[in-house]
Amino acid sequence: MTILLIVLHIAGALFVTASWKRGQMHFSSAMLPAVFLLPLWGPACAVAAEIHIREGEKGDEEAGTGPFGITDQVYRSIRMDKKDMSGVLPIEDVLETGTPASRRSLLLSVLHEGPAPFVRPLRSAGINDDTEVVHYAVTALVELRSEYTQRIARMEAVYQKNPSNPKVLLEYADLDEEYLGTSIPDSSEKEERLAHCRAMIEELLNYLSWQETGSRGLHPSAGTGETPQIRDIHRKRVSLVKRLGDICLQQGDTETAEAAGRKLLEEIPDSEDGYMLILRAKAAERDGKGLAGVIRDVRSRGIYLSPAARDQIAFWSA
Repeated sequence: MTILLIVLHIAGALFVTASWKRGQMHFSSAMLPAVFLLPLWGPACAVAAEIHIREGEKGDEEAGTGPFGITDQVYRSIRMDKKDMSGVLPIEDVLETGTPASRRSLLLSVLHEGPAPFVRPLRSAGINDDTEVVHYAVTALVELRSEYTQRIARMEAVYQKNPSNPKVLLEYADLDEEYLGTSIPDSSEKEERLAHCRAMIEELLNYLSWQETGSRGLHPSAGTGETPQIRDIHRKRVSLVKRLGDICLQQGDTETAEAAGRKLLEEIPDSEDGYMLILRAKAAERDGKGLAGVIRDVRSRGIYLSPAARDQIAFWSA
């Protein structure tokens, strides 16, 4: 009899866990340890919690309005059915005009799959008139911020042990940019991460300059970019200068951003990157004459432009 109960408990726990992972059940992840550790009662409590959640959603459903039936899958382009987009609603619209049940279902799906792609909608959900939606949104943002805080702390510990390791410097800069790209940091934290990311990139550029000097010392007849090592240094420097220019623009340091653009023109004269960086710096300074000069240079020199760059040139030429 005992063996039968153990088998039933394991089967129930596995079934409940599999349903939760597939998104068919929406109870809190905090219940998972209890599902496995409490014989029979664990799975039973999870089922009871799921019934309670579903009954609450039915009670919240507004009369005369059908359910949206929206999950996180709607908002992931890799899963969209592009042949029939008539039923797809933006996440912001659902949070603003959807029924309480649809909003809660959507936020639960976001929590289950991961909130990283939905930071801006979650911020708007934080001031929703539905207190449960606000709770879900705040919980998701707090969890995401906590995750990045832990990653940054671990990266800082690695950096303290290897402050001159170029691989560590690059990984730290990548993490800063990833975190900034989520739009989670507030204004003061954003300034701090921008300054730190800029410091990492500047250290990397100094390291590359030292590395290039050493390489040319070993191969004095190499000229410019003739050895594989020098070409690799050149490629890395171009990438870092682009990133430095973007960071400086976000900081409002248009002078350094423009200098980065001119450095790119020295490295890759026929590329659009340097011109576009200078163009953005001039636009941030509201320098009309400077903008006109950049556009004139681009056109007179026949620089090949990507569609995005052509749109910028057309916008500032209008």
